[in-house]
This record gives sequence, structure tokens and C-alpha cells, in this order.
Amino acid sequence: MRHKLNDGRVVEIVPLSAKVPTRWLLDYINGIIEEDAWLNFTKKFNIKQQKEWKKNTLAAIRKKEQMYFAALYGKKMVGSCSARRMLGRTEDNVELGIAISKGFRREGLGEFLMGKTISEVKKKWKPRNIYLDVAAPNKGARKLYKRLGFVEFAKFPKWVKRKGRYHDSVWMLLKTKR
Repeated sequence: MRHKLNDGRVVEIVPLSAKVPTRWLLDYINGIIEEDAWLNFTKKFNIKQQKEWKKNTLAAIRKKEQMYFAALYGKKMVGSCSARRMLGRTEDNVELGIAISKGFRREGLGEFLMGKTISEVKKKWKPRNIYLDVAAPNKGARKLYKRLGFVEFAKFPKWVKRKGRYHDSVWMLLKTKR
């Protein structure tokens, strides 16, 4: 599926499959880690680790435990949104994660990817709750999540360490009609 960004560029949104080159995944995640964005990862991955991640993620997708959408631009990956079903007594809840590469933020890609993922999650899994967590200083992300209908429901003080300082982690919930 093609999506036109606010600046006119067009990205291709695809479900993760074996066709998405592992090198694109690696360059994407390592680029975000390198810029020290608000991602939880702090150390770059190598190709072996990325192959293992891809194998495990594709297995989880086949088992209907996870969804993963990639945004491709030319011959590189520039964004992703994932959804993961919880286990056991919390299986009716779904956790979302999103990351957008520098240069593609604030162009409507994150909102589109999240909307697509939320729509698929509601249709296929019918969850009770969809939630995510975000570092409190990441105001752009929090604003986006609120625009999509998420509400803050918990705050973990001094939870996320970045550049030697601790920041609060805010948990946000999207109630579903179930």
C-alpha cells in the first residue's frame, strides 16, 4: 500500500515478510539507535542478530502473536509499527511500538502507520486494550498518540535513562469497544 507524505514523498507500507531485506532492517534500526532517539535500544545490532530477530518476528507473525508493518522508501526502510499480543491472563491486551527515521518524522507517516496497525489489530484480534509507553520528554510522540485517542494512565518516575539522565515513562491506553 502506498502512502503520500505531507512533503509529497511516497512510501510503501508492507507487512514484514522474508522479502524485506535484512540489511534494510539493520540499517533502519541502527540509524535510529545512532541518533540516540527515544528508542529503548542503546547498542547497535549486527547482521547475525538482525537475522535472528527477523526469524523470530516472522515466527510470531505466523502464530498470530505479532503484527509488524514496515515503511519503505526507495531501497531503505524508514519506519515501522508493531503490535504484540500479551500472554495468558493478559492476552486480550496488545502493546504497540513505533519508530520513524530522522527525515521522515512529522510528515504524517507515524500517524498513518499507527492508524493502519490499530485498524488491523482491532479487526483481527479484537483486543480489550491497546497500549504503549513513551518517554515523558518525547512531546511530539505523546501529542500524536493523544490525537489517535490514547490517554495517559500511568507514569513511572525516572524510568528511562538517556544521555546520563533519568526520565519518566508514560503509559498510554487506547480503549476499544469490546
